[in-house]
Amino acid sequence: MKKLQLRTESIKNRNSSIELLRIICMFMIVFHHFARHGEFQFSDYELTLPKLWYNFIIMGGKIGVNIFVLISGYFLINNKTLFNFQRIKKTWDQVFFYSVVFEVFFVFLYFIIKQRLDLSNLLNSFFPITTSQWWFASTYFVLYLMHPFINKTLLSISKKTYQGILLSAAFCWCIIPTFTKSGYESNSLLWFAFLYSLSGYIKLYGFNPKIKNYHYAISALIASVIMYLSSVFISFLGTKIPDFNLPSNYFYSTQSLTVFLISVCLFMTFATTSIKSNRIINTIASATFGVYLIHENHFLRNIFWQTIFKNANYQNTLKLIPVSVVAVVIVYIVCTIIELIRQVFIEKTFSKITDILLMPFKKFLLLLTKHASALFNQNTQI
Repeated sequence: MKKLQLRTESIKNRNSSIELLRIICMFMIVFHHFARHGEFQFSDYELTLPKLWYNFIIMGGKIGVNIFVLISGYFLINNKTLFNFQRIKKTWDQVFFYSVVFEVFFVFLYFIIKQRLDLSNLLNSFFPITTSQWWFASTYFVLYLMHPFINKTLLSISKKTYQGILLSAAFCWCIIPTFTKSGYESNSLLWFAFLYSLSGYIKLYGFNPKIKNYHYAISALIASVIMYLSSVFISFLGTKIPDFNLPSNYFYSTQSLTVFLISVCLFMTFATTSIKSNRIINTIASATFGVYLIHENHFLRNIFWQTIFKNANYQNTLKLIPVSVVAVVIVYIVCTIIELIRQVFIEKTFSKITDILLMPFKKFLLLLTKHASALFNQNTQI
């Protein structure tokens, strides 16, 4: 009961403005997956209303991912604790739970139906981070392990040096790749570290008081319109120029300048907005990571988008618009309920079980962190 009260109090004290942003971002990500995993066969150069809607709902996925990392940097930059096993383990427990539970259930269901047992996938489910069952979860988990060392580095440099690092990374990993095919894009972990560092800078050095939240909102809207119209324009060119081969969603990539600007402006809109603490918003937002893990499970995403809602059946009809909205809302609600049930009734017991399993790993990490901390402090003093 005491643990439940502490959890309720923790939810109550969260920043509801940022928590609302989490919910919005997860909706954008679910819409993105509706489009991406729906087995649609749209041509890049097709200009129909269903295709235009498809281009609209798929554009928010990478924006949502970027914002989740920005939120993390904003709240974690001042964390000076090098190792917090319980916080790391809580994230690992959540990923591990959904990986093992779903894999065991569907593998044995498949065995009952087909009389075949896929042991390789079952084994991989016990290592969800290293096998990257969810690319975001794996990348974010590594970033979370590294963030105390990133913090120590960023807090030890001058503001001018910090700015130089951010500008250099933005130029090489965002601006150059947007306008050229230079191969300068960073991998996901480096990009996450950049976004983390950027929002950390915002938290450390504050906002420009002359720029209001609605300025950021308008900027995000303008950039969104430009990005969307770019896909329409590229599709139009493709219908007129036979040898034109630029993908219509060229500017939708995670590190494109448009996605980057929208992500930052949308994040700043909510970071500079004050919403009175709302328990309903905070509770729903606490389930967002669970929503991601559930609906993006490699079994369930096919069941949701291909078996239940049959997305591709609506490719050539305007019914795609209401069907996509209804499907995303239903999936979001179902996944939220499942995750909240896990938090209230399963999380505590499951954590006790994994405490026993991870005891050797905990001792190893504590020892490793101790030596890494001593080495880091020695080098920074030099």
